[in-house]
This record gives sequence, structure tokens and C-alpha cells, in this order.
Amino acid sequence: MSDEPLLALAAALGLEARWTDAEGRRRDVSVESLRALAMALGYPAGSAAEIAESRERRARETQDAVPPLIVASRGRATPLADARLAGTRFRIDLENGDVVEGRLGRDAPTLPPLAVTGYHRVHIGGQTRTLAVAPPRCFSIEDLPASARRRWGLTAQIYALRRDGDGGIGDFGALNELAGIAAAAGADALAISPVHAMFGAAPDRCSPYSPSSRLFLNALLADPRERFGEAEVGAAIGAARLGPAHALESVATIDWPHAAARKLALLRELYRAYLRAGSPHAAAFEDFRARGGEALARHAGFEALHARFMHEGGSDWHAWLAREAGRDDEDEIRFHAFLQWLPDNGLAAAQRRAREDGMAIGLITDLAVGSDPEGSDACARRSEMLARATIGAPPDVFNSEGQGWGLTTLSPLAMRAHGYRSFIDILRAAMRHGGGVRIDHAMSLMRLWVIPEGASPLEGAYLACPLEDLLRLLALESWRHRAIVIGEDLGVVPAGFRERIRRAGMLGMEVLFFMVRGEHFLPPRRWRRRAVAMTTTHDLPTLAGWWRGVDLDVRERIGLLRPDAAPAERERRRTERRALAHAINAAGSPKRLLAESAASAFVDSAIGFVGASRSELALVPIEDIAGLEMQQNVPGTVDVHPNWRQRLPAPAPRLLASADAERRLHVLAEARSRP
Repeated sequence: MSDEPLLALAAALGLEARWTDAEGRRRDVSVESLRALAMALGYPAGSAAEIAESRERRARETQDAVPPLIVASRGRATPLADARLAGTRFRIDLENGDVVEGRLGRDAPTLPPLAVTGYHRVHIGGQTRTLAVAPPRCFSIEDLPASARRRWGLTAQIYALRRDGDGGIGDFGALNELAGIAAAAGADALAISPVHAMFGAAPDRCSPYSPSSRLFLNALLADPRERFGEAEVGAAIGAARLGPAHALESVATIDWPHAAARKLALLRELYRAYLRAGSPHAAAFEDFRARGGEALARHAGFEALHARFMHEGGSDWHAWLAREAGRDDEDEIRFHAFLQWLPDNGLAAAQRRAREDGMAIGLITDLAVGSDPEGSDACARRSEMLARATIGAPPDVFNSEGQGWGLTTLSPLAMRAHGYRSFIDILRAAMRHGGGVRIDHAMSLMRLWVIPEGASPLEGAYLACPLEDLLRLLALESWRHRAIVIGEDLGVVPAGFRERIRRAGMLGMEVLFFMVRGEHFLPPRRWRRRAVAMTTTHDLPTLAGWWRGVDLDVRERIGLLRPDAAPAERERRRTERRALAHAINAAGSPKRLLAESAASAFVDSAIGFVGASRSELALVPIEDIAGLEMQQNVPGTVDVHPNWRQRLPAPAPRLLASADAERRLHVLAEARSRP
């Protein structure tokens, strides 16, 4: 059988049969991978007859259908794909109550330009569809109230924060405290780790970038004091016979299983004691449930089922679910809805604190690129997700085997067929309680590296995504929530992608360790203006750790750096230190920095260097402000490094009150105040 029909089908589905690697070499995707990925997208390709039928089906979908959601730009005409609609009358009911009527062109069916943004209803050819009219770009920093200085903020991993009585897991109460401290220091933003819902009954699955659902919140981040107060929480601890949590709170790393068990026991006691009918708490909770609707009910039902599955020691989740689905315990479902109500209250309170205390932006949430294939999203919206395939990254200079993240995500074809319903819902969830959102692996808006089920990342292929539609919807939701949008554009970036997101009003990311051209670090004045300047990220060393080579020690200890390669890596680091010291000095550092300077002096200078960039926003992790050496996550590892478990050494009020921390906050604020 010729491969040409399969290649044609792959192209029609948006699968790239050839791609360019990080070294500029052209590579071919195997026929086996293309066949498997076509089938994962819902198009049988096991035989010549199946391929022919799938091609015909795809052609009909492309040419004949008016999609459930038509995505348009303000002030621009919108062509429709179905030529049979030429000359047809239409009516558009605008969100503001106005009506636009007319007739489509006879040469080409085109809706007229509209000046009103929003989600409108269009009636055409006996069909009613939604018409999303987007502004030309996202809400941006230039749309904030005028400021005499460039904006800056901090970043924090919420689970790592500490407060007295947190039970061993950082929570929204600690975030609230940090927001107040950062605002008092002059920060305009506080960027946080993802707060997506995890698996409540499997807390050891703790990577915030591998959530169960991107539509809901991690119940373990709830601070019940925000709703119930100290006295009621204390009474619940006593009633549940939980005892003190000093052992869990004093350790350097989170004991997720034990801390989660204690937290859930406390929350269950609060639910039992204070959610009785007629109480003011119950009234507010039931209002939340009503507003959450069917989506909240489905997620709560999933969590109740998964908790029962784990309690019974099940091993095959999908088989168990098929057998047990429908055997619902209404009180358990209500309890798991309660576990969404509490963190929703806490996150809202933290954003309210940030804004009331003077931040122009407030919280910047983090939107993971996908979710767990066994999670709540995959269960509730299976028809919209990639099936029998996962996402990752192709081989690059850092990882010759590529990366498989074990995640699924929304299928580009299914998104369009379902009117982008889930994509819009995910954006709204991310922007609900924040002044901004960071899009993890933003290149996924343009293309995904998809890997057939059971295959290695080397056997993947690029799958095109509807970039223009997604950017327009991002812009529309961004303005409706008045939230800035940051796109993580690190790694292998498609040609033209950065320019396209810049035009769409998204900020890219400029990270100090990557701001190298040849053997030299770029001076701050040459960093992108439409970007966020950062000292580091959660996947990279801290400033102090990089300067002292702690990350190299860790990589050698856990086997990511071979002993025979370690000397060359350490020599390369010494060269990089000299180059960065030279760049910092050339940029006008108040104190001359040498490659042999103490780590503390380097941290001060590097923060000032990043702060001096022309980027519209600068963000510095709380770990760098405190001069810590720990790296939150070492990519490519699971258990050999305490990823997603490390806690800060002290609560933020004490950590940021040190002389070193206060000096660095001043250095950052002063650097951002310069013209």
C-alpha cells in the first residue's frame, strides 16, 4: 500500500510528516506513528479503505460545516467556509441587545465587520451559532493605570510557603500574607505555581503541572481559617482528635501523604460540623454549588469515586470506573464540592488582599499545558481530549531522547467541533481570581508534540493547533477579566511564534541564564520590552545555587551528569560566571562583581541586572530574594530529587524581614524605577 494517502490524511489532520530538530536537521515521522496518531485523533487509518473514508470525512468537515463557534476579530469581515451559504440572509443578536441583519455576499459567504466585542448569536441558513468577536490584542500592562516606574513582582510556589498552623502544606492563607508583604514593598504582581485540582485520594501525585483538572482548585491549598476562623478550626481539630502538627510543619520537605490525610480529616470535620442546613456557612456553600452547576457536580463526583477506588485498593482505574460509575454517594459528592468552595474563597481573598494593598496586577496564575489522562478533565470531557496519545517535547540539545510528560490535552480538531467550550472554560478558571495568567509551554497554542500511546518521545510528531482562533479567544477573555497574559516561550520555539504572540499582546519570557548570545550575556537594554524579565524559574537553579554550582552537584549525585563529564561542566560554569560578572559590571553595577565573589553579592547584583531590563515586567522568585540554593524541580526526575516537596525555611514575614531580603527588594524596586 502506498504511503501517499496516509500522508495526505495526516496533512489534513494537521500532523507534520517532517519536522526540523534543534540542530536544523530535517526529520521524517514514521508511517507507524502517523497511523497511530491519526487514529488517536479519531480517524481510522488501519487500511486503505479506512484511510480513504477518513479523508472524505475530513474534507466534508473542512468545507461544509459552519462551526458551533465562529471566531472573529473586531472590525474585520469574517469569511465562512461553506460556499453554499453565499447570498443567505443572516441576523446577529449582539450581547448588548443590538441586532445586525443582512445578506452574505454572493461571491463568498462573509459576515460583516462588527465593532462590538463579545459572544454574540448569529442565525444563518436555519442554524444558530455563537460568534465570538475579539479585540485585536490581550489586555496588557499598558492598559493599567499609568505608573512612573516599570512594574515588578515576586514569584512563589504556594505549597512551599509556611505559616504557623498550616499542617505541613503551604496554603492560600500563607499566600495572603505574602501578598500583603509584597504589596507593601512596592510589588505590582505575585506570580504563583499552578493551583489546579489534583487527586485528593492520591496526594503523592504532587506535580502541579500534572493536574487532574485545570477547571478546579487543589483542595489541599485551602486555608479553612479564611472562612471559619481560628476558633472553629481549633474546635474541629479537637473534635477530629488530630493533635498538634509540629512534626509535619517543622520538616524541610512536605510529607504529602500524611499532611494531606490530616488536612482532609480536618476539612471533613468542618464540613460535618458547620455545613448543617440553615447555617450561614451552608447558605453560602449552596450558592457556590448552584453557580458551579453541572461541571462542579461532575468533578465532585469524580473525586468521590476516585477516593473510593483508592480506599478499595483498586489497580485498574478505567475498568473500575466502567463498573462502578453511577453508584453515587450524594453526601460524598457534596463534601467534594465543599473541597472546592474553601479554596475558591481563599484564592479570591488573596487576590482581593493584593489589589486592596496596592498591587496593580495582583496574582498571576499559572495554566498547565495539559492534565492527567486518568483525571477529572479526561473523564468528564473525554470527547474533547486527545485519546491514546500524550504530549511532550522533541529531542533537543538538553535532552537527546525528547520528553514525554504523560499528559493529555484538548484535541485541536475536537476543540473546534465543540465550539472551543473547554478552552474557554479553562481560561475563565485561570483568570477567575487573578490579574494575569502565565501559559505554560505557550507554543502549544501553535503546535503540540504528540506521542502515540506506549511509544517513546522520539516517535512523536507535531500537531498543528488553531493559533489564530486561540489567540483571539485569549484576547477576548483577557479583556473581560482585565488580566495580562504571559506566554512561556522557552525551549524549541517555532519560527515567527514570538512575533505573533507579541502582536497578540502576550508577554514572552526573558530568563537570565538564557540571555546569552555566543559567549556573552545580553545587556538589560537589549532584552525584549514585550516580555517578563526573570532571574530564574522553578525548573532552573536559583541564583545562589547556580553561582555556587549546587545544581551541578545535584545532577552529578542523581546521575544526570556523568562523573567523567562533570569537570568540563564545572569549567563551563566558571566561564559563564566570568561572562555574567562582566555583563553585570558593564551594565553599571554599583559594586564590582568578580567571578570569585560571594554568592550573596552575586544575588544582589543579578537582581539589579534583571530589574534594569527594559521588559515591561520583572519577576523574581522569593527563593532568590532570600538567597536560597534549593531548586524546586529538576526536570527529567521523579523520586531522586524532592521535586514539588521543598518548603521555604521560614514564613514569609520572617524570611523577607531579614537584612539581605530587604536589601534585595530595595535593589529590585530601585532598578525598576530608573528610566
